[in-house]
Amino acid sequence: MNAELTNKTQKQERQTWVDGAHRGILDREASVKSANNYNFAFNLINELLDYGIDLLPKAYDNSPHDTKALCLICVQFRQTLAHLDAIAILASMGNCYSASLQCRGILEISLTMEWLLKRDTESKVNHLYVANLRRRRQWQSIPIPGTPEAKLHADEAQRVTVSSSMLKQIQAEVNAIDKVLAKPEYAPVNAKFESGYAKNNYDKQWYEVYGTQSIRKMAEQIGRAKEYRIFYSSLSEASHGGNIYKNVTFEPIGSIHPIREPEKVPALAHFAFSRALAIYRMILEQYLPNDISVFQNKYMREWRIRFLHSIPK
Repeated sequence: MNAELTNKTQKQERQTWVDGAHRGILDREASVKSANNYNFAFNLINELLDYGIDLLPKAYDNSPHDTKALCLICVQFRQTLAHLDAIAILASMGNCYSASLQCRGILEISLTMEWLLKRDTESKVNHLYVANLRRRRQWQSIPIPGTPEAKLHADEAQRVTVSSSMLKQIQAEVNAIDKVLAKPEYAPVNAKFESGYAKNNYDKQWYEVYGTQSIRKMAEQIGRAKEYRIFYSSLSEASHGGNIYKNVTFEPIGSIHPIREPEKVPALAHFAFSRALAIYRMILEQYLPNDISVFQNKYMREWRIRFLHSIPK
């Protein structure tokens, strides 16, 4: 009898969990309310973002407008700001788990920028630039009859319908890219990409073509392997969807974890802020060294106390 009652009770508990699971998985109102208890954290991110929005055009105006400035300021720094914006928005909603994707992006950018600037910067930047030009040319070439890309992606080429005038514009852009790739500073790099493309029908990552196999190797080469090991795998879990224990608990009865984690807003902000500070500092050192002291003073006066308050306990 006791066994029957125990089984019945367990079934009732499981049914109650199933019937009410959706409220535990996503309670929007409660998540936002809870996240607002940590508004100092995402307000801090927004203030850093506002500073960066002003810094980007100022840094570019003070640069030589070369390939290095294009890649560092207009691509990597701009992408950092986009990630910060997303983190602030997600944090205000309590959606910290998804924000880890943007944190991973900022981590990759900070490691890549430091690696780019450590040595052989011009060659590394040229590899990044050529990779982007080639990717653009490859996709633009698909609707152009007779190109290797049209043959390689025959199904896509058949589905794409473009007018004769648009085809001329696409061809003109491809020709313009080819002219850039033929310049003395880019031609040897393009030849390295082309050699691999001929064998594999795709381009490897730009840093692989340069000679570094992965972001992990970059981290090792700049003495940040430990940081990479600690943070990268945990920040990647949300992307790959393979961590069972992050999403569900089996004992004593099955339960799916809430998809929002407002209690983790401070830790999220602390990581994003610290990595972004490193990126800002690199931009200032390269293009606005006279503004570094102003930046440091701003940190001490306006951000430091809140930043330290966000350190995970």
